[in-house]
Amino acid sequence: MNRIFFIFFVLLLLTLKNYGKEAQYSANFLRIPVATIPSSISEAYTSLVSPDSFLYNPAGNGLLTYSAISVSHNKYLEEMNQEYISLTYKTPYGSFTPFYSILDSGEMTSYDENENITGKFSTSHKIYGFSYAKGFPDYDFLYKKQDPMLISHSWNNIKLPKVYVPKVYRFSIGFTVKRLEETLDNESVKTMMFDLGSLLVLPGHFHIGASIQNIGGKEKFYLNETKIPKIFRFGVAKDFSSVRDIMNFAFSADYVYDEEKKSYFNFGFENDISKTFQMRVGYSTRKKEGSNLSFGIGMNFDKFLSKESIFKGLRFDYSLLNYGVFGLNHRVGLQVVW
Repeated sequence: MNRIFFIFFVLLLLTLKNYGKEAQYSANFLRIPVATIPSSISEAYTSLVSPDSFLYNPAGNGLLTYSAISVSHNKYLEEMNQEYISLTYKTPYGSFTPFYSILDSGEMTSYDENENITGKFSTSHKIYGFSYAKGFPDYDFLYKKQDPMLISHSWNNIKLPKVYVPKVYRFSIGFTVKRLEETLDNESVKTMMFDLGSLLVLPGHFHIGASIQNIGGKEKFYLNETKIPKIFRFGVAKDFSSVRDIMNFAFSADYVYDEEKKSYFNFGFENDISKTFQMRVGYSTRKKEGSNLSFGIGMNFDKFLSKESIFKGLRFDYSLLNYGVFGLNHRVGLQVVW
């Protein structure tokens, strides 16, 4: 019975298809966090600016002042693993971000109703695409420099500009085109979707973001057609710093409306100590298996980079989520900026 329940849970969690006639939605695997840092603050990320922002709001990447690579490895149940990589390239014409993520179950044993082994099967769930965002106003002298208006991850080698930066609003818009591919044994389904987003930054490090995800997504698996639920996000963020920036606190909150799961809230908190070590915690009101709390830590290693190196920042991050009876979920991530 334990084996049967495990297989049932995997299929339910990844949701290639609900076989009941009343099924309306699919692709629940999209609700599984991908990137390490957002997962550690319960995905309260709609109003934040980082290389992973496009996962929640395509407009967030438009306010980056540097290029970056972000990768994550997530370990799930038994042989289930998730891999993610994105590359954001900053240009005067905006930020371009191709990305790829795959969740693979590995081989699993299938059983009949009498618990006799009938063979092996596997599932895979891919999502990949392209995101574009453009921020306004666009100051040339901020390229590879810190924008003092923004709440952003700390980088010791990306300095403030030596010229005056007008402390006025920042605004960004963006979109994402993504392709979803799911496979269950010998059956597969593919579909295209779109995300749209905007982000407003006001004086005083106050961010306001909004996005809509999964526009136009539908799947036809076997004989039934279902839709991928659209997700509407609205988020705010604010930070505070102590004297000499020894302690830096960032708070974020998201209101999320999921067509299938309905409304819930995500809250995140980060304490950045001397722009080197980060501690994170998040809480979500969404009903799910296990704890609604999430935790994470991070460390900057950019101080060890050579001044002659083309890379200006290097960081490692870790997040921990609890799925109750299914155990702890560990994620590790790496970001490199230039």
